[in-house]
Amino acid sequence: MSKADWTFLGLLLEQGQENSTGVGQVWLTVFFLCRVLVLSTAAESVWEDEQSDFVCNTLQPGCGEVCYDKAFPISHFRFFILQVIAVAAPAIFYLSYATLHASRERKRMERQEEEEEERRKKGEAERENKERRGEKGRKPRLQGGLLRVYLCVSALKLAVEAAFILALWRLYGFTVPAHYGCQRWPCPHTVDCFVSRPTEKTVFTVYMQLTAGASLLLNLLEVCVLVRRCVAAGDRAPPPRAPPLGEGPPPPAGRKGCPQVGGWDWRPVRF
Repeated sequence: MSKADWTFLGLLLEQGQENSTGVGQVWLTVFFLCRVLVLSTAAESVWEDEQSDFVCNTLQPGCGEVCYDKAFPISHFRFFILQVIAVAAPAIFYLSYATLHASRERKRMERQEEEEEERRKKGEAERENKERRGEKGRKPRLQGGLLRVYLCVSALKLAVEAAFILALWRLYGFTVPAHYGCQRWPCPHTVDCFVSRPTEKTVFTVYMQLTAGASLLLNLLEVCVLVRRCVAAGDRAPPPRAPPLGEGPPPPAGRKGCPQVGGWDWRPVRF
């Protein structure tokens, strides 16, 4: 990874620390250090010779290629890259949305401070402004629309992670066998094909799925935490303000030219 990539990664981690829960911060650390870093440094060299060293005991032209395509419809390494991109896409979307949301909130706060400054110049009480700013300072960052977006993104990450783990299990399982028996045209008969470094590839496959399982559990825990926050935020919402005792709803407005007596709208009757 280049220096620009690490700078971009650092900015993402910084935004994630500011606009996520504690579980989300742990997820970001596990995702980037245990998955992205390992995938970009070590895993690529394990699968660099996967097709060139896939050897079959036949000289029939095209037989080795079709057997490799049957054994590996998609390379493990490319599958892992696709998995990481699919899981990271919702997180990057949320971090971008959180950055935009923070920018809007900052502009709104600046406008309010300018209005309060104008009010102070007109002789308004400064103590009220200080109390209002103190309430804004205690206001949590993760709430309202940002909290709902974060919950949807976490649920989407959970679903994508589970789908990719299930897809890998249906395609290959979690091991890479050393031998494949292939019977496919244009092979003249059942041929034996052999994979290079199957044990090392199995170790990396199991490792990537263990980290994916840890990510799945963290996403599930985060969804539970966010649902609990949403429920708590709904319980804390103030009830609608009732009118003072003895006061009913305002009487309906009379039509123009029709006097009101005793709350009734008197209109002339035409015969």
